[in-house]
Amino acid sequence: MGRGVGGLDDKISRMANLVPKTSPATWVETARKALIEEGVHGVKVDRLAQRLGVTRGGFYKHFQDRGELLEQLLARWESENLFLLEGPIPKSAAEAAVMLERVSERLITEDGFDPKYDLAVRDWARNDKRAAWAVERVDGKRLEGLERLFVAMGCTAEEAAVRARVYYYHQIGYYSMGVKQSVSERKRLMPVYMQIFLGPELLPAKAKAVLSGKTKTT
Repeated sequence: MGRGVGGLDDKISRMANLVPKTSPATWVETARKALIEEGVHGVKVDRLAQRLGVTRGGFYKHFQDRGELLEQLLARWESENLFLLEGPIPKSAAEAAVMLERVSERLITEDGFDPKYDLAVRDWARNDKRAAWAVERVDGKRLEGLERLFVAMGCTAEEAAVRARVYYYHQIGYYSMGVKQSVSERKRLMPVYMQIFLGPELLPAKAKAVLSGKTKTT
């Protein structure tokens, strides 16, 4: 009898090992993919469970409800889908020009920034106050970061605010319009865009950065 119970325990253990293991991070990542592909209406417990090949019960081991998952999804977007480079505030006009160019390069190659994720959250924010607040907060932080770069280049606070918006609205608008352009083409045109964004007033800062070897020649 004891041997039979032991055999049953082994069978149950083996069956348990066949059940896919899911972590909170796995659920959030699956929710991110669903958001991009289907919109927020696709971020539902049963659909996510189906994607993962598990039961709904696995979800509730990690989250109180769908609302908690959505909060974590927004938090991940805010902390990981970074528009600007992290680091100290530039101390000179040349450093600021270099940083703006590096930001542009990252956006072109989508290094650390997923425009599809960004647009999915913005679409979600159209009909959800929680997402709208997150977008407003993130947009504010991004614009403040850009403003600091232009101030470091010698702009007044007002001019820096306008230049930051021109740069930011252009980039978000580029994604929103679904422009089809190869990475190589965007890289080729980037120096032209940089000249337009900086203008004749700020181009000396870029030239100084080139001479110091901090950035590429155009």
